Amino acid sequence: MGISDVSASLFQATAAASVQAKPAAAKAGATDGAAPAASSKTDKVDLSDLASALKGDALDLFTNLSADDRTSLGKLVSSGALSADELNDALSSALKSERKKAFWQTAREDADAGRTLEGDARQQKMQSITQRMFSETETRRAAMVESGMSMEDRMAAMSQLADDMRALQDTYDQLAGIGKPMTAYTLKGGDTRFFATSKEDAAGQKLADLGFHSGSFDKALSTLAKGFAQKYVNEEGKTEITLGPAIK
Repeated sequence: MGISDVSASLFQATAAASVQAKPAAAKAGATDGAAPAASSKTDKVDLSDLASALKGDALDLFTNLSADDRTSLGKLVSSGALSADELNDALSSALKSERKKAFWQTAREDADAGRTLEGDARQQKMQSITQRMFSETETRRAAMVESGMSMEDRMAAMSQLADDMRALQDTYDQLAGIGKPMTAYTLKGGDTRFFATSKEDAAGQKLADLGFHSGSFDKALSTLAKGFAQKYVNEEGKTEITLGPAIK
């Protein structure tokens, strides 16, 4: 859908979103013979013009908001509290920040879905080996100092300790899958789909400082971000990597 199409669609909703004050009614029982002055004030937010000023992520988010949220944001612009450009940056910042959260949540869920009882048991064994390596190293080094052994014997004991730790490390690496392909989830630093510019972040902070908050806004934001993150994980955010030399 092009901006012109969005503008046309939103223009039809303008009448419902606009707030128009009725002329003040004449007071009953007036005796001065003078008719009350007629007054009419229109507080109208032209959402079609605002939508036309937005682009990219900001426009995508704006068109998915409720009529009330669009009107509230439009009033901030029409009142001069926020420029259309600042609103564009603020909406972009909000969507990008939510996408990062949704990506890592999706990655965790995707990884958890592949967990098995065998995998959980392997994780427990790895934790046990890590604890043993720390405790063995501390205990045996302390024993070397307290026993008052000669430098020659201490060097031999240190060499034996290194061999034992190396054996434990090899066992740990095998359990961890070192040298075997595994799934990794990554976000590339600087990817403008997830990382906002300083200008966008500043605009987002300004919108927050103005006190704008809406549960329906948060819901629309979350829905868009989750959909994007799921697609990204499936297409780009999940890769196969090998830690250490490949096992042949």
